[in-house]
Amino acid sequence: MKLTISEAAAHCGYKSRTVLYRLQQSGLLRDYEAGRVGRSLLLESHPPGRCPLRDHIAASVQLRHDSPLGQHPSPMAGLSDADLAAYCDEHLGDDALAAAVAPINEWIASQDAPAWDQIADRMNAYLGAWSAPPWTAEEVNTMAMALAMAQEGAGG
Repeated sequence: MKLTISEAAAHCGYKSRTVLYRLQQSGLLRDYEAGRVGRSLLLESHPPGRCPLRDHIAASVQLRHDSPLGQHPSPMAGLSDADLAAYCDEHLGDDALAAAVAPINEWIASQDAPAWDQIADRMNAYLGAWSAPPWTAEEVNTMAMALAMAQEGAGG
């Protein structure tokens, strides 16, 4: 179908011809030009061997959230209430939620607190009789090393 620039803009959902004029001036619509009628340039909406004009324009411009070329009807729009409920149960039901949350729960379980009783027993075994604080720098270093060894030994 042959369209003027105004008709092609309306066909693509634009309120203004500006986008099409810019594409035409930059040479991106040459493959879709179908001659002139007076001063009006005609564009072919679906020339043989080419994608439709609407798809070509969509590929040539940066789509924004409010672009008419980016507005597609929702695939959910044609579903009946029963079909929509079945879809929601399948994708948003308890089983789907449990499967989605499982990796998070596994990670949380792996973050359990270390076995402090075992660590305390090992550390006391390493240190033996130890003086109360305040400690010297060497004693703090020894305490840190003993704590690290006790945590490694207890698996935490």
